[in-house]
Amino acid sequence: MLLETLTRPLEHAPGLYQLRALGAKVTALVDHQGVVLVDTGWRGSLPLIARGLEHIGASIDRVRLIVITHHHPDHTGDLPAVVRATRAPLAAHRAEAPFITGALPLPNPVRWPALSWPVRPLLPLLYGPPVPVDYPLDDGAALPFRPDVRAVHTPGHTPGSLSLYIQSTGSLIVGDALQYRFGWLRPPAAVISWDRRRALLSIRKLASLDFDTIWFSHFPPLKRNARSTLRSLIARTTPHPAL
Repeated sequence: MLLETLTRPLEHAPGLYQLRALGAKVTALVDHQGVVLVDTGWRGSLPLIARGLEHIGASIDRVRLIVITHHHPDHTGDLPAVVRATRAPLAAHRAEAPFITGALPLPNPVRWPALSWPVRPLLPLLYGPPVPVDYPLDDGAALPFRPDVRAVHTPGHTPGSLSLYIQSTGSLIVGDALQYRFGWLRPPAAVISWDRRRALLSIRKLASLDFDTIWFSHFPPLKRNARSTLRSLIARTTPHPAL
């Protein structure tokens, strides 16, 4: 009973579920043709993802695309296992693809030197082996198999951080481009973000879209007044002189 409760997906909108995984939520976009998975959680998340899909009447073999919002190990740690289990192609933003494929070395996600050195020896255990990216996405591109879902390049947390915009349902899936802690919307955590100035620019870019709800990887969704709340964040965030 406890295991069933812990693995039960959260349905937030028709065809949009968040599956419980290790380290981060995995979003499932479901239609009559199959499932698009967004992120994969830490290593060891595959059984939780499979169980979550079963809860919503799907299965791991119905996954037809995997999308990665960014390369951090709480989002890609179990990517190799999920790719093997689903045989689904992989999509990520073009700027993020080299980190996932191994063309570029994976940087330490912790940016502050005092905290980054204890993490460094653990990185080989946290990240999985390289995986080919079948669909390098550009800003504004429609997702393969889901032309109603658009890729939005939101660099800042990482160089190729990707958000997804579903105009038909007014939904915005932001990965870690935003935080929603204790009822407050915030920029991504500075300690694990690549470039704060670009993160603030990306937040302004998101505010130009027409949406009602925001879905996060680590926090409950913001279901009311999401766009106005995002604009309030912009107003209270001290802009960089170049913004």
